[in-house]
Amino acid sequence: MSNLHLMYCCPACRRVKNQRCEGSVEENWCTMTDYVQRHPVPAQDMLLSEFYCTDCSTSYDRLVQYSRTSQSSFLQS
Repeated sequence: MSNLHLMYCCPACRRVKNQRCEGSVEENWCTMTDYVQRHPVPAQDMLLSEFYCTDCSTSYDRLVQYSRTSQSSFLQS
């Protein structure tokens, strides 16, 4: 059986997390093309998992916060 290579892919921007080694906590996100060039892993050994990158996660958190403040000011009017 071959070793599976877990890849985190952001569902919003479609970038993947570039992990240099097993268990790395590095937050370096890159395009799929860049990732495949850096890590030659056969397609059948790749396992994709959805995980929001730090940029998209921060943007989403800001949007939710803005939405909450906008709704509360609308309800107070």
